[in-house]
Amino acid sequence: AIHYSPCEMTEREDDDEEESQVVRKGDDAKAHKELNKLGGDMDGEKEVDTGKAQDALTKLAASEEAEKARKLERERELAKVKIERADVELIMTEMEVEEGKAERILRENNGDPIAALRAMINGR
Repeated sequence: AIHYSPCEMTEREDDDEEESQVVRKGDDAKAHKELNKLGGDMDGEKEVDTGKAQDALTKLAASEEAEKARKLERERELAKVKIERADVELIMTEMEVEEGKAERILRENNGDPIAALRAMINGR
């Protein structure tokens, strides 16, 4: 048999509490909430409703597809932004970043090199 000191038990209990209090945001929170609605208790005695499970999985898949579409649309918008080669080189030189990163930050700031430099300095 394993014996734990009171101190060890407290640490183990704290770890368990921390795991159960994970902060979830956005789609992850929605999916977590939907899965919790499926039923089942902590001891695993209650069966999961397969219809609810399928519905939750369908919603999760739709949510993931919507996120992919949103990201693709954002990339298309950024690709339309005109940037100057001299601005890319300026950002690469001053901020010591690769060309792809310099282009990205310029596009995210509508091709404005001053705004791009400020964004990089401010960590945005």
